[in-house]
Amino acid sequence: MIFNEINDQSVELRITNYEFPEITDCKYDANWLLIQLKIKSNCGNWETTDPSLFTWEVERIIDWFNDLYADQTTETNLSFLEPNIAFQLIKNQGNLKTIRLKFDLELQQKDVENEKECFVDCEMNNAELKRAANGLKKELEAYPQRTV
Repeated sequence: MIFNEINDQSVELRITNYEFPEITDCKYDANWLLIQLKIKSNCGNWETTDPSLFTWEVERIIDWFNDLYADQTTETNLSFLEPNIAFQLIKNQGNLKTIRLKFDLELQQKDVENEKECFVDCEMNNAELKRAANGLKKELEAYPQRTV
């Protein structure tokens, strides 16, 4: 899924595999996903891959984008067990939302000071929100939640 952002910035988010594809008998280890990011931003340009999200956390992101698309009340900050990536609704103007994708720790650019906040803001209309939800859903189809 590619998020095209304000000021010619972009974030490409891909699920590349389970962190432990061979483990299927542990709820947590069986469902960690390797997340690959290619980021072009005002903070810099970098690529990284890290086990940053569970399968059910990606489902939360999909639901969040669908809620934004449908103009349903939703939480404004979306964070996860590993604080590597977060989503924040900055502005809601009906058919146009401004969303901040924040990167920290393992998903942050390696040569950035830890105190420097790395993020990319994007303006998304309802069609783009729906496309984001559908794109992430398609990415996740190859990696269903594995249960014990």
